[in-house]
Amino acid sequence: MVDEVTDENGPLEVVPGSHRGPIESIWHGGRFTGAVSAAVKQRCVAQAVRCTGPAGAVCLMHTRLLHGSTANHSDHARTLSIVVYSAEDAVPLCPNPVPSRYEGLIVHGDKTGNVRSTPFSLRLPQKPTGASFFVQQAAAQAGA
Repeated sequence: MVDEVTDENGPLEVVPGSHRGPIESIWHGGRFTGAVSAAVKQRCVAQAVRCTGPAGAVCLMHTRLLHGSTANHSDHARTLSIVVYSAEDAVPLCPNPVPSRYEGLIVHGDKTGNVRSTPFSLRLPQKPTGASFFVQQAAAQAGA
C-alpha cells in the first residue's frame, strides 16, 4: 500500500478461500465487464474481508481470489502498486498490457521448459485499450 488504506478510501475486499472454487465469469450479456455477476457479488458480500493498513503495508493474495473494492469516499488517495509473481511453468494466456523488462524473470529456481496445466475453462478477458483495468470496468458500467 503506497498510501494508508482505510475503510473510507475504498479498500481492497477479498473473499478468503474463493481461489479454490469455480472461476466466476466477468463477461455478461456477451460483453466484458471485468466484474462478477450481481448474484455472485451478493453471495460473497458477507464473507468479504477488508484489507486496510498503513502506507507500506502489503497484501499477498492468489490471482484467482475473488476481490474488489468500493468507491473512495474520502479526500485521500488509495495508490497501489501491483506486483505479480507466478510459477516458472505458468504461461500467460494473454499479453500484459503494461509489459516490463522483469516479465518472465525467474526469482528462484531453474527454467524447466515445461507448462503446467489443470483442466478448466476460462473466457479470456478483453485486451485492454490502456494500462488500467478500471477504465474497462467503468466503460462497461456506463454501457459504452
